[in-house]
Amino acid sequence: MIETAIQKAIAEQFGLGDAPVNLDAPLSEYDADSLDLVELVMTIEDELKIEIPDDAFDAVTLGTKPTELTGRKLVEIAAKFKG
Repeated sequence: MIETAIQKAIAEQFGLGDAPVNLDAPLSEYDADSLDLVELVMTIEDELKIEIPDDAFDAVTLGTKPTELTGRKLVEIAAKFKG
């Protein structure tokens, strides 16, 4: 579910349509800039129905791979449910 939501968010953010999303490619491969990263995080939040604190994504850069986002998401969600 998380990987699918991230793939959908990336496809939406970068206008990929039905083209496959390579979760092992850095975000820079999609000609992303810092604004794109912010919008991508917002889209992922909407897709997963969660709120991600700004400081949780301080380490996200254009060199970040979507698979790394997936890992961060799992940690973030797990932390929320531990409460």
